[in-house]
Amino acid sequence: MEKIGLKYGLFTALALIGYFLLMKLLGLEQIIELRFLNGVIMAVMVTLAIRAYKKSKHGEIGYFHGLGTGIITAALATVIFATFMVVYIKAFDDVLLNVLAGEQFFGERMVITPGIVIFMVLMIEGIISGFMVAFIAMQWFKRRDHKVPGSP
Repeated sequence: MEKIGLKYGLFTALALIGYFLLMKLLGLEQIIELRFLNGVIMAVMVTLAIRAYKKSKHGEIGYFHGLGTGIITAALATVIFATFMVVYIKAFDDVLLNVLAGEQFFGERMVITPGIVIFMVLMIEGIISGFMVAFIAMQWFKRRDHKVPGSP
């Protein structure tokens, strides 16, 4: 469980970093709404991680083991991506910091402690979205035949 979660967590982080760098290359990094695709990347990778875990167990996994695989994937990816973003913004891109500071959802503390605020916002977004995706995906993966109990 942990091995697959760590593997897919690393892949997810690389995908998120690659997506951010692609947005930067295209000059789209300041469009905050494009962060929605981070959630799509997270959803796909968490689902793939749970699927890989189920496949490694020949179709029989416990609910909490599958959920744990998804959470490990999301947590590792989020920590790596949030750390990358803080280092990148602090070292290379003060302009992006000013854009983020102007957004209302980052709050007043953005001016005082920008690194902590960015890290915490990314952590909360990543962990919550990863947990929700893992929970939803496990509704599908918990049964071998993928049928709803009691349905025809």
